Amino acid sequence: MSREPAILLPARRRLVKDYARTRFGLDVDKQMRQSLIRRVRKGDVKYARKLTNSRTVIVLDYEGREMAFLYSCASKEIISFLSADAPETADWRHSRSAGVKLVHPGRARRDWLGR
Repeated sequence: MSREPAILLPARRRLVKDYARTRFGLDVDKQMRQSLIRRVRKGDVKYARKLTNSRTVIVLDYEGREMAFLYSCASKEIISFLSADAPETADWRHSRSAGVKLVHPGRARRDWLGR
């Protein structure tokens, strides 16, 4: 059973765009949004952490600047942009300052098993 979204897709995109402009000064147009989503699908990200079953925190480089946002794998859309000091990216900032390399847990297990 699938639920209808509370806000239809074009209106939701407009809200995300307005929020990014007012809070962070980002001018998110269609081309930029599509480029970010394409990079997420390809796996070209610096950091990704699953918050819920359908929402993931993503950090990636875009035009020489780090961008953090929430991505919905259910709708394949950007839900919201995050500030540089957002609590969702605290683990990533901490690991960067400590010089720790983040490894995907499944990959570390395969390496440990010698596969």
